[in-house]
Amino acid sequence: MSENLSRRGFLGLTAGGLAATALAGCGFAPPDNAGSSGNSLVFRWWGGEARNKAYQEALKVFTEKTGVAVETQYSGYDGYFNKLNTEFAGGNPPDIFQMDTALVSTYAAKGVLTDLSGYVPDTIHLDTLYSAVRTAGTVNGVPYGVPSGSGFAPILFDKTLFEQAKIAPPTDNWTWDDFGAIAGEMSKALGEGKYGALDASKDDSGALQPWLRQRGKDLYTTDGKLGFTAADLTEWFTFWAGLRASGAICPPEMLSSTDSATGNHPLIAGQIAMTTGWGLAQMQPLTQHTLDAVIVPRGSNGKTGQAPSGGVLLCIPVKSKNPDAAAKLIDFFVSDTDAIKTMGMTRGIPPSDKALDILLPSLSGWDKKDVTHGQYVAQEVAKDGLPSAPTAPPGYNDVKTALDATAKQIAFGRMSIADGVSQFFRDAEAALAGAK
Repeated sequence: MSENLSRRGFLGLTAGGLAATALAGCGFAPPDNAGSSGNSLVFRWWGGEARNKAYQEALKVFTEKTGVAVETQYSGYDGYFNKLNTEFAGGNPPDIFQMDTALVSTYAAKGVLTDLSGYVPDTIHLDTLYSAVRTAGTVNGVPYGVPSGSGFAPILFDKTLFEQAKIAPPTDNWTWDDFGAIAGEMSKALGEGKYGALDASKDDSGALQPWLRQRGKDLYTTDGKLGFTAADLTEWFTFWAGLRASGAICPPEMLSSTDSATGNHPLIAGQIAMTTGWGLAQMQPLTQHTLDAVIVPRGSNGKTGQAPSGGVLLCIPVKSKNPDAAAKLIDFFVSDTDAIKTMGMTRGIPPSDKALDILLPSLSGWDKKDVTHGQYVAQEVAKDGLPSAPTAPPGYNDVKTALDATAKQIAFGRMSIADGVSQFFRDAEAALAGAK
């Protein structure tokens, strides 16, 4: 299975890097050298088989070109940051490591990441990356990480089911009202126990964020606070409650199978016709049906509200024993033609025209479709003219958990929308305040 998408199913990228289900075992591979020195580096990442193989091949090329040996340490996502935290606490982190975009603010706040400003632009050619993703690793104006991918959260739909139901599938110019109408039509056509769409009321980056950005707001502010009000969240939950009551979206019992790209996901099981949270390259191999991707519904103003992600980041710890060589390795992945060819799509849609020009002629199937659709969405985002989404602040994971819990409590009828909104803001604001 292609590994270019995470559980936060962004087109062609490992957005938050939470793809534990598609990754290798949790144990770290043994190092292949004795440690870093002036002529060596220790590099750690998480990934599955394809990514691990690509990194190792690319690192051989780096060593051939620079003479710098690279000790490789890799694992699955589960346990990755626990291991890293232990090493940070002991003062012996790797020289360079792969970072979850959603966690860069948390680590920057701890003071353990190197400010890369001194390496830009002479060593790290950050300006070659798309402007929309260039700041993915920036916290309070300081670059702490360099992005490796670009992409957008799509809505994935089962084209085969739409054809069987003789209902026109969604198109890239649809709105949230269209989403509700199409989901309702599909639910009626599919019959008992099947539904038009996933209940995405708990989906922060794949659904709520574009909905907020279409309204001139966002999940967070630049100073790390919530970027929306109780009235906004009330409107959001009310929208989904209406669809739930009409039978247009799935019941909450189905949500337990939506966090993994497996045959149990309601889309793959044929229980729903549309879902947020995933892209073609991960889901299509799991089904004989033909799947397709469409942009998240637009706002009434025509804006997409999409917030491009920078995929996984590469960061250098403050206590790196060889930061200069680590910076050169980062730029190698950004700029070197051989590195770009070797890494391919294993870390997502390439974040620069240079990389796309190198790779696009060799792409086919789902990878190519993800890339070409991502290019279209990027053009639409440019038309939006919206500011870049602020970096997720420390406490992000707890806020995400609070939204998930609140949405489910409301969906199950265990909590009113008003009480749920109040509970969410108490939990989320406490999480953000406690993380500072």
